[in-house]
Amino acid sequence: MVQAVIPFKNGGVAFILAFFFGLFLFNGVGHMYIGKVRRGVGVMLLGWLIYSIVLLFMIFVVGLNITQIFEPYSVTNEVLPGFTGPSVPSNSLNFESLAPLLPFLFIFALVYLIFWIAQAADANRLAKKFNRHLDKEGALLWY
Repeated sequence: MVQAVIPFKNGGVAFILAFFFGLFLFNGVGHMYIGKVRRGVGVMLLGWLIYSIVLLFMIFVVGLNITQIFEPYSVTNEVLPGFTGPSVPSNSLNFESLAPLLPFLFIFALVYLIFWIAQAADANRLAKKFNRHLDKEGALLWY
């Protein structure tokens, strides 16, 4: 009778996968690597939820205040050589109207940073737990 060898899961690989895929909004890949696919999908969906809340906030706040963000087009009275009328209109971005958004964006960045690092550390922790159980019991912890 031939027995299959169950490979250990590398905690470092789980951390690296979770960390780097998290940069591109694919959190939970480290959990999927160690066999916790449902948990990995849940982590991925939670990361997408955090980003979609911020995007909706930015769309509505910035979209509703678009007239405050962009100063109205101003036409200079200079006449360019070869043209008889005023020059091309120019616009400029008014960054002062974005100031109320900065605390929210800072909080969002902090929440996502904590979430991103925590999910990577959790993937590492679960890989070590999987390996300890496999070493002690000789059987899979999950699947």
